[in-house]
Amino acid sequence: MPIPDDPYSFDIRRAHINSIQTEYVDQNEEGDQTILLLHGWPEIWLGWRHQIPFLARLGFRVVAPSLRGMGDKDPRDYKKYSADIISDDLNSLLDHLDIKKPVVVMGHDWGGFYAWRFAQFYPNRVKAIASFCTPYSAPSTFPKTFDELNARFPAFYYQRHLIAPEGEKDINSNLESFFKRVFCPIGEMTPDHFIDYNTMRFVEGRPDVPRSQALPAKILDYYVKHFQAIGIGNSLHWYKQTENNHEQCKGLNDYIMVPALMVSAECDPILTPDMTVSMDKYVPGLEMRSVKDAGHWILWEKPAECNSILKDWLKGLMHNACQVFDDKPNL
Repeated sequence: MPIPDDPYSFDIRRAHINSIQTEYVDQNEEGDQTILLLHGWPEIWLGWRHQIPFLARLGFRVVAPSLRGMGDKDPRDYKKYSADIISDDLNSLLDHLDIKKPVVVMGHDWGGFYAWRFAQFYPNRVKAIASFCTPYSAPSTFPKTFDELNARFPAFYYQRHLIAPEGEKDINSNLESFFKRVFCPIGEMTPDHFIDYNTMRFVEGRPDVPRSQALPAKILDYYVKHFQAIGIGNSLHWYKQTENNHEQCKGLNDYIMVPALMVSAECDPILTPDMTVSMDKYVPGLEMRSVKDAGHWILWEKPAECNSILKDWLKGLMHNACQVFDDKPNL
């Protein structure tokens, strides 16, 4: 099994699907039930490093791709990054892997948004959904423009920098400093972290910050090298999709009709727990959980708590059909 803090211990593969080159991890190919893990921004498959080996030990096949925007041959055209196209990518990846049975799809941050939408674009592909931090928003109620999105969710204001030309330049100017600022547990976050709302800069003109012990040196090094090779620019196209996503998703069914798990991070300053209110109106099979003292990076801030929640939910979902290795240490 791979070691969570060593990215080079994972079996990283590549495939040409839907006109892009996709990097992914495929763990425990013998597993009968597949779990598809979708990361957020600015992460890659590595955002699920604590869950991949854990879920594989439970007997599941675990597929964790780096999504469109995180590869070295992805298109520069921002219109090629809408939720329908990313859903097509996921469908093509499952075809490539010859996975025919419906999958359990799990997402965090943007990956949560894409998980919900994948279940709507490809309902026959999805057995159940779990989302960390990202609440479900019905297509008919989702903001139609970027300004409307910012008005409804003021905490998203920093995204204006991400869609501006200066955003790409700012982040690429010092990727190591950027990741040390962004990948910081909520308990260590200070005003020196994240974006400076006065200058609207992450890195430029700001002093460096120390690396958190929660961000192992090998993980930081892997992220820096990955984005030094491809640049951050294509991943920022996700933030330019409000109008495009509205247009492509407006005809979708508002209701999620498969079992679903929503896990909130109690201290997430961006995707706050109160945003999950009224989700059950559109997701009748919803179960809700919350992780105390967790910030936005819940999956690696509180891996034991997240894994315990997933284990309990999956046992119920699979009617105890999955093999659970209770004697394995450090699960």
